Amino acid sequence: MKRTKIGLIGCGVIANTYAGNLRRFYQKLDLVACADVFKEKAEQFAKDYQIARVCTVEELLEDSEIEIILNLTIPKAHYELNKKAILNGKHVYCEKPLALSAEEAMELQQLAAERQVMVGCAPDTFLGSALQTCRKLIDDGWIGKPVGATANMMNHGAETWHPNPDFYYMPGGGPLLDMGPYYITALVSLLGPVKESVCLRTMGMEERPIYSMPRRGERMKVEVPTHYAGALRFENGTVANLNMSFDTWLSGLPKLEIYGTEGTMIVPDPNKFGGEVRVVRSESLIDEIDGLPNSEAVGRLSRPQMWEKCMTMPHTFRQPDMNMRGIGLLDMAYAIENQRENRTSVKMACHVTEVMEAMHVGEGLVKMRTSCERPQPLPVGFAYSSMNS
Repeated sequence: MKRTKIGLIGCGVIANTYAGNLRRFYQKLDLVACADVFKEKAEQFAKDYQIARVCTVEELLEDSEIEIILNLTIPKAHYELNKKAILNGKHVYCEKPLALSAEEAMELQQLAAERQVMVGCAPDTFLGSALQTCRKLIDDGWIGKPVGATANMMNHGAETWHPNPDFYYMPGGGPLLDMGPYYITALVSLLGPVKESVCLRTMGMEERPIYSMPRRGERMKVEVPTHYAGALRFENGTVANLNMSFDTWLSGLPKLEIYGTEGTMIVPDPNKFGGEVRVVRSESLIDEIDGLPNSEAVGRLSRPQMWEKCMTMPHTFRQPDMNMRGIGLLDMAYAIENQRENRTSVKMACHVTEVMEAMHVGEGLVKMRTSCERPQPLPVGFAYSSMNS
């Protein structure tokens, strides 16, 4: 693979992870320039990561040397900056979400097709070892036909850890738009596109106290729903419930489970690249109650100890680190070079955006207008074989 020149816009917290991983794992991605609305921030970032040039946003977008724009700005700036990059003939890889509305996302998709540039969008956690292993297990029939799923992101928001959490409670924020891309993208990558959705939502408090330093004791205004309870029907017939909350102090709900005709899969946190994948198959449970009276069999199947029958599955896909953020950008660089669709495709990003929008503002049962294919699984050993090849 040839070296691909990357220009980064937005030198905030997440940029440190990208820049660090590009240096550690993805040396074929050459970070040659950076920009930020605060020039001094970009200058310090360039110094920290030995980036050759600090530019204005306009200079970076017009630089003919740069092939891919890595957009790490705040969510409300994504659409405008993505559009400018596409109109400048640049390929774009954007942190989630691609845009704040389905209409904006679909416009970007159309513009990218017209300008013949590629657009990719985080999250790329579904390309990590855990979810790629889950994908193979589903495709190989370990749990039979998927019938149902549950996905739950339940916590008390960013004010317990983020130094400036206000934007999490402004338009474009909230638990669904902030964390929904991880859960919905994971489900789409495993089960395929969503056909229709329904959702109820509420707001726990109109003002929230900040617990993190240095602003501990301040209060911030809440402008978006902070608790969502929804359901999704996928085109393959699977039905999933989805709970997203910044109003939950503690929960025992699983992050993600998928229920099939032949077993259950416990999926690790879709916000992460790794984790333990566990499967319980029907025959192990049937063997447990074989020959028992009906009443005793029912009682035994309902015991928590039956979870001990789950098998911890060895990962078929290996990675050198638990946080492989940027692997979607690497895959996109390969896709550009080999003229194929990238796995973090604009089609999937548009579809995930529409699903979130339907849950965020939709009334009643909402049928999706967009769709996408499940992204192709990564080849086994992709992360290792790609780092210095």
